[in-house]
Amino acid sequence: MQILLLKLVWLIPLYPLLSALLSLLWAPGLINKTGPRPAGYLNLLMVSVAFCHSILALITLHTNSAAGAQAIYAPASFQWNWIATANLNIGFDGLVTEPALIAMTVITGIHVLVQVYAIGYLEMDWGWPRFFGSLSFFEAGLCALVLTDSLFFSYVLLELLTLGTYLIVGTWYNQPLVVKGARDAFLTKRIGDLILLAGVIALLPITGTWNFHGLQAWAAEQTNNHHQLPLGFQWVLIALIAGPMGKCAQIPLHLWLDEAMESPLPSTILRNSVVVLGGAWVLLRLEPLIELSPLVQLILVVVGGTTALVAALIALGQIDVKRALSFLASSWLGLLFMAVGMGNTTVADHLLLVYPLPMALILMSVGTVIISNVTQDLTQLGGLWSRRPLMGVAFLSGAVGLMAIPPFGGFAALRELLELASNSQQSLPLSLIVLTTVGLTSASLMRVFCLIWGGNPTQFTKRSAEVLWLMVLPSLILMGIVLHIPQLLLKIGVYDLTPIPGWGKLGLPLLITSLFGAGSSTFFYLRPHPLAELPAGLGGIQHWLAEDMHTEAFYQRTIVKLVVTLAKYSEWADNNIIDKFSGGTGATALNFSKKLSLTISGRAQVYALTVVIGIVLMTAWILRT
Repeated sequence: MQILLLKLVWLIPLYPLLSALLSLLWAPGLINKTGPRPAGYLNLLMVSVAFCHSILALITLHTNSAAGAQAIYAPASFQWNWIATANLNIGFDGLVTEPALIAMTVITGIHVLVQVYAIGYLEMDWGWPRFFGSLSFFEAGLCALVLTDSLFFSYVLLELLTLGTYLIVGTWYNQPLVVKGARDAFLTKRIGDLILLAGVIALLPITGTWNFHGLQAWAAEQTNNHHQLPLGFQWVLIALIAGPMGKCAQIPLHLWLDEAMESPLPSTILRNSVVVLGGAWVLLRLEPLIELSPLVQLILVVVGGTTALVAALIALGQIDVKRALSFLASSWLGLLFMAVGMGNTTVADHLLLVYPLPMALILMSVGTVIISNVTQDLTQLGGLWSRRPLMGVAFLSGAVGLMAIPPFGGFAALRELLELASNSQQSLPLSLIVLTTVGLTSASLMRVFCLIWGGNPTQFTKRSAEVLWLMVLPSLILMGIVLHIPQLLLKIGVYDLTPIPGWGKLGLPLLITSLFGAGSSTFFYLRPHPLAELPAGLGGIQHWLAEDMHTEAFYQRTIVKLVVTLAKYSEWADNNIIDKFSGGTGATALNFSKKLSLTISGRAQVYALTVVIGIVLMTAWILRT
C-alpha cells in the first residue's frame, strides 16, 4: 500500500486543487442552504488527505533509500505532455525526490494546522468558501512547484501563486487598504514574473531544454569542456533571478510583502512561512546555471546581503507587528540569496528547511493576540504574560528557532552560513553582514515579545479574552514540532548538529551576537518605562525606519513619476497627433465625397457616356503601352 502511495505522489497537488474547485459551489451561492462552513470543512479534509499521503510517501522513500532499494520502488519521474508540435515539446515533467517529499510534507502539514487555526480565527466570517478555497489553491500550486522538473511549468505555477496572492490579500475587498495591498502585491510580483518569462523564453534556444536536470547537465558540459558562454547569456541569467527576487520580496521588489499584510492572518502564516519560499526553491534549482556567471553570483550576494541587513533594520523600527515580521521574512531569505550567490546550495537548503516552522509558530502566537485585542499596534499592547503565558512560550519557541542559539535548527544553519562567508574572498564584509543580521533579527524578535507580553497591561489588554481552542491547539502542536526540529533533522540525516572542529571560532560569535541583540531589546523594552521611541536627538531614525527608509516615496518620485510622465506624453501624442491625423484624413474624405455628390445628375445616359469614355481612354492607354 505504501509503495502505491509513493508511485501516486503526483496526486498530492490534486487533493487541495479539487477542494478549491468544489469551494466555488458555495462562493457564488449555488449551495446556500448549508451556509459557508461546509466549504471550510471540505478543504480541511482534502488538505489532511494530502498531508497523510505526503508523510507516508516520505517514510516509504526514506526507508527504501536506507535499505538500498530506492531504484526498485521509488518512481524516478513522470511526465504529462502538453504541447508537441514541430521541434517544440512542452510537458509537465515531475521528479520525485526526498527533498521534494520533505518540502511537500512541511507545506501540507503547516497547511493543515493553518486551516484548523483559520476556523477559529474566521469563526464569524461569511467568506469561508473563497478564503479556504484560496488557501487550498496556494497549497496545490506549491506542491506542484516542488514536484515539477520543468522551468517553464515552474514559471506557470509561480504565476498561479501570484494570482492566489491577489485573491487572498483581497479577501476583505470592501476596505480601501485591502484593495491597495492586493493591487500592489500583484503588480510588484508581476514585474519580476515578466522579466522571468523573458529569461525562460530566451533560455530554450541556448540550452535546448527547460528541464532542471537537463539544464544541470548542460551547465556541467560547459564547465568540463571550458566552453565560452553564449553571447548575452548573463542577461538571460539576470532575467531568471528576477522572478525569485520578486517572490522572495528582495530589494528592490520587497514592498509587496508588507502591503500583503492586509489579508487575514491565517493567510499571512502561509505566505510568510512557505509561499515566499516558492521563489527560493526555483532559485536553488537554477544554481548550476548561476555558477557559470560570477557576475550573477555577485548580484545575488549584493541583493541578498543588502536585503538581509536593510530589512532587519526596518523591522526593528516597525510599529505594526505584522509588518515587523514580514520584513524579518525578507531578511532571512536575503541570507539564503547570499548562500546561493556564494555557490553553496547545501547551506541554502538548510536555511530553507529550518525557516518555515518557527516563522509559522511566531505568527500563530501573534494571531491569538490580534484577534482578541482588536489592535496590532505594538505600542498599544503589553502585559499579556500573566494572561497568555502559553502563547508567550510559543512565541519564544519560534523566536529561538530563528536565532543563533544552540541546539535549535537556526543556529546550525546560520553557523554553516557564517563558515561559508568566512571562507569566501570577501570574508570580512560578508561575515559582518551575517553577524549583524543575526543580531538585528534577535533584537527585533525580542522587541515584539517584550512589547506584547512584557510590561504592564494597557487599555487594550486589561480584559484580553481567551481565544478559541481551535487557535491554541495548532499553535501548541507546532511548538512541540519546532522544539524537536534538531532531533528531526538528525533523524532524517539532513546534517549533524553536534559540535564540529572550530565550533568556538564560528558558533561563539553567532551566539554572542544573538544574545546581545536579544538582551538589548530586553533591557530597553522590559524597563519600568519601556523605550517606545528612540531619543529625539537621533534625528527621528525610528520614524525613518518605520516608513521603510522612505523607499515607497522614492519610488513615487522616480519610477512612478517617470511612468506617469510617459503616460501623459503618450496621451498628448494620441490626442494631438494620431487622433488629429486620422480625424483630419476622415474629414477630408468626407468633404470630398460631399463635393463629389453635387456632380451627380441622376441621368442614365450621362452615366453610360462616362463609362464609354472611360473604356475608350483605358483601351487607348493599354494599346499605347
